[in-house]
Amino acid sequence: MSKRISLVFIFSFSISFLNAQSIKTDFGVYPEPTPPILPAAGGTFTDPVFGTTLLRVTDSLDGADNHQSYSYWPSFNKNSTLLYISSVGGTPMLYDFDTLNFSISNKRILFQSNPVGDGPPNGEDAIWSGIYTNMMLCHTGNKLYSYNVTTNQYTLIHDFSGAYPNIYLWQMSRSINDSVFGFTYKENVNYTNVGYLAYRASTNLSDTANLSTLDEVQVDKTGAYLVIKTGNAGAGVIKVQILNLLTHAIDNLTDNGPDFAPGHSDNGSGFVIGEDNWNNRYTFRNLATPHVFFSIIDHNNDWSIGDHASMLADDESWILFSTFLADTFPSSGVFLDELYQVKTDGSQSVRRLCHTHSDFLHQTNSGNAYWSMPRANISRNGKFAVFTSNWGSITRRDAFVLQIPSMFTTGISEKENNSNSFLLYPNPTHEKINLKFPQSINGKKTTVTILNLMYEELMTKELVVDSSVPLELNVAPLSDGIYFVKVSNDIDCSIQKFTHIQ
Repeated sequence: MSKRISLVFIFSFSISFLNAQSIKTDFGVYPEPTPPILPAAGGTFTDPVFGTTLLRVTDSLDGADNHQSYSYWPSFNKNSTLLYISSVGGTPMLYDFDTLNFSISNKRILFQSNPVGDGPPNGEDAIWSGIYTNMMLCHTGNKLYSYNVTTNQYTLIHDFSGAYPNIYLWQMSRSINDSVFGFTYKENVNYTNVGYLAYRASTNLSDTANLSTLDEVQVDKTGAYLVIKTGNAGAGVIKVQILNLLTHAIDNLTDNGPDFAPGHSDNGSGFVIGEDNWNNRYTFRNLATPHVFFSIIDHNNDWSIGDHASMLADDESWILFSTFLADTFPSSGVFLDELYQVKTDGSQSVRRLCHTHSDFLHQTNSGNAYWSMPRANISRNGKFAVFTSNWGSITRRDAFVLQIPSMFTTGISEKENNSNSFLLYPNPTHEKINLKFPQSINGKKTTVTILNLMYEELMTKELVVDSSVPLELNVAPLSDGIYFVKVSNDIDCSIQKFTHIQ
């Protein structure tokens, strides 16, 4: 039986919104031109094909090997006022970031000192707090800390060495509320994989398992699930496991059919989007029902592209991809060496953002090649993306920030420019959502429905739209996860997605 929850109407503020900036939303081929001449670090320039604005963060004065860490490790803090950039074998650096003027300043070392009585924290998988703007979460070999970048003070979250002797923590992930953490668990002599470790700070409880072949694990944003990449592949082989951290149940996903387990992936709130290496596509699956999935983007027979996915934005209706030419297979040229966004609802809608100009194939060694992958990550507000590029060089790499054109300038949830669409905010939410209706459906008899990922109806309400009065819906009783709001009348049917988190 479908669960129904109450609807509450309130008066709220009006929202002024602007037309979306014109960007490319087709599947055409846009060849990468000769890389533009770069300004010095701190300077901006325009992508000659897509017309977007980029900021160069580092240059030769910063050394030859500058990069951001990975697509699922955020470079920006919660409100995008701080930016950290790493370097190969070097020291992570911190910058103030001006979101209005699109500029950087006040470069300094991220970790000013080591924790008392401990070694230096790992800079590569340090993760900004999901709650505090000035807090970085980090770890040493066996201890988990928070680090205040304003006061340069560490706070110990947990010491794992007592329960897990000779542990060496690696590849950290965390839930959006900073409560649940996941790690690859190595031994500290030869640094070989032992397995994985998940830790819930609120209850001081751990889940661990031995798995020497392990590639990595990643906690979803809600902290309810752990996506385990086993490191095994092949027909009929279990490539991914989904561990429910609340019930401890495990779902095994096969590399090929029927599951087509996610390869390169990132997690949202209760879902994972990952690469199907058999059918050359990215799929969306709810972690509560991981054997059910749908495609969000298909690359068909173009096997030349390597890519990474980033779901770090609060608006989970889009995912960011960064691509590079990874092989000499025939290439269609579509999405080659680009940053682009894909709608996560299966509509295969895209937003083409910029070329990356990073050469992977012609690097002199595998290390150069790896660090030359763009591996872009997106900011929480969805307005900026950080990526690495060698700009066609074999001797250096630099970090860049892309300014992502807005779909709507609202400060709330972004939506495509559709005069009959509605605005939904805040998103994610834990208590309520507001719907702001456009004037084009004012006075129309309209049905509002909330559905789950299986499109089962959870509640419905009929009303006559008053576009001057936002509609508030109480969604606090919902479980954590992804839901849809459908607004339908005799002139339009619009659907938007929202995320419920505790």
